[in-house]
Amino acid sequence: METRTFRKILIANRGEIALRVMRSCRAMGIETVAVYSDADADSPHVRFAGEAVHLGAAPAKESYLQIEKIVEAAKRTGADAIHPGYGFLSENAEFAESCAAAGVVFIGPPPAAIRAVGLKSSARRLAADAGAPVVPGYDGEDRSVETLRAQIKKIGFPVLIKASAGGGGKGMRVVRDESAIDEAVEAARREAEKAFGDGSLLLERYVEGARHVEVQILGDARGNLVHLFERDCSLQRRHQKIVEESPSPAVNDELRRKMGDAAVNIGRAIGYTNAGTVEFILAPSGEFYFIEVNTRLQVEHPVTEMVTGLDLVRLQIEIAEGRPLPFAQADLKTEGHAIEARLYAEAPANDFLPSTGKIHDLQLPEIAGLRIDAGIESGMEVGIHYDPMLAKLIARGESRDAAIRKLVYALRQSSIQGLRTNRDFLIRLLDHQGFRQGRAHTGFIAEHLDELIADDDPRLNRDSLVAAALYLQNQWRTLDGLLAELPSSYRNNPYRDPSIRFRIGADDIEVSWRQTGSTSASRYEARVFDSTVTAQVLSCGPDGIRIEIDGVQRAFKITEAGGELYIHSSLGSRVIKRPPRHPMRQAASEQGSATSPMPGKALKILVEVGQKVSAGDPLIILEAMKMEHTMRAVMDGVVESILVSDGEVVGPGQLLVRITNTL
Repeated sequence: METRTFRKILIANRGEIALRVMRSCRAMGIETVAVYSDADADSPHVRFAGEAVHLGAAPAKESYLQIEKIVEAAKRTGADAIHPGYGFLSENAEFAESCAAAGVVFIGPPPAAIRAVGLKSSARRLAADAGAPVVPGYDGEDRSVETLRAQIKKIGFPVLIKASAGGGGKGMRVVRDESAIDEAVEAARREAEKAFGDGSLLLERYVEGARHVEVQILGDARGNLVHLFERDCSLQRRHQKIVEESPSPAVNDELRRKMGDAAVNIGRAIGYTNAGTVEFILAPSGEFYFIEVNTRLQVEHPVTEMVTGLDLVRLQIEIAEGRPLPFAQADLKTEGHAIEARLYAEAPANDFLPSTGKIHDLQLPEIAGLRIDAGIESGMEVGIHYDPMLAKLIARGESRDAAIRKLVYALRQSSIQGLRTNRDFLIRLLDHQGFRQGRAHTGFIAEHLDELIADDDPRLNRDSLVAAALYLQNQWRTLDGLLAELPSSYRNNPYRDPSIRFRIGADDIEVSWRQTGSTSASRYEARVFDSTVTAQVLSCGPDGIRIEIDGVQRAFKITEAGGELYIHSSLGSRVIKRPPRHPMRQAASEQGSATSPMPGKALKILVEVGQKVSAGDPLIILEAMKMEHTMRAVMDGVVESILVSDGEVVGPGQLLVRITNTL
């Protein structure tokens, strides 16, 4: 078979995956071309590439999903090939065909292979024909609500509704009783159409307590096909993975062989080339069932690279150049253990709603055996248009315990100021005894959610508040025109200790302090939460403060943004607000009304003015960062007014629907 050498590759993606692909290209001596939307004009991946081409407006459908524009960009810049990354057009057979028609190599499987497993329904049938076990379900052509309702009842609850055309947790709903069927079907179909342009659905029996285990496969155009062992992706929220590891703590050598053979057989059945992933669920009984094939690189591919020592992107490129795999199955082995955590801009305690804003300061650690794949930097604005993942931290150790310990340490040393993130949630998750003992499953997070979002260290709030108060006092002391800069809640007179009021979540907390001793102006007694602590300011600067509190020294990284303080220390991270002295009074008619919990877009209005609603009724569907959130009534009443229109972009706290209590 004839081989060729690529000189220039266009990466049809953005953020961390574009940078990931570009780094392998640079190591191979291959020039790169970036593409970007209006929102990404100054993003790191654009500056990293040798050339960059503008695609269009921020929404993906106007930029990163524009096949003609991307192919034209490759031709205009003289790129030999296009790497699709993951997401966007990475599993789009039409895109692969358009590349071929333009004389540009698509770095991925052939269009026929993509189509063969592009729909989960057809993939199920293909896997069954290849001898792989499949979950009982329904993948017929009749996908009407009536048919799906009947099939759900036939399969038996609980049932998983899945988008046939996509992945990443989009278009998935678990149905546990008959009353939830219609709403779940509609939501899954709408989300699938939005994310993948195809609203077709399939049904599978939801296996309780199952693990999600996937097998990486790799094939060349000469008929060689191997697997690169398994990854365990059981820790998920909203059916989307957030922690992945290899090898799986639940897979022994015999099961590993069976799952690897099944994955390779499925790959051979579709004539697979390049990198792909065959996904299975592993039941508590030890039985495994085929789920789907992802015909692309996976978000979690670094854990495989860390235990095998291979560069999957390099191998993808070499396969696309027509080169044979440089190894056989017998040559492959793993060493040590690798684990990855996805750092998201989201609020775990608020139903994992995405967070937007400006990254005022970013600190990510450099540790031996730690890899960080990120597409963010200080000063960057994180908006509503793309997935909320900020970075991936991947740790390798000689054992599972060593890898987890290193990852937890790395997360504790990581600080992203200006955004709410899931950093502390990930630390609690990785430290959870059940996970440490290898007992995770796909419902693990939901099962332990209260523990995982709880503040398990009582010092976190207390010490963060004390640090914030003394940091502000030290900042005020250094400012010219002190009296003009003092906040309205500050007091300093002989009758009362100075104090300041803060807000954490919905709670208002007052911190007061007084200077003690005659030899040091930096020693205090501080009172918060009805307790008193001794505190000595050791150093204070514009970006933080180092304090000794009750005999323990600790540094607090602090960033101010508007009325918020973002505080990071070894105890964890906190967002502390400085509420106005005279908050606006809330009208009685607004007390039960719906306000946006996040920045996003009004996707669908579900009520009309004058309509009677009951507590829990859906009012409006918001979309942000590729996720949907349904706003519901919090009381019985009548819709007095609707203050937003379909497609309108809304801000956090914006009043959307006003409800009047009729009692």
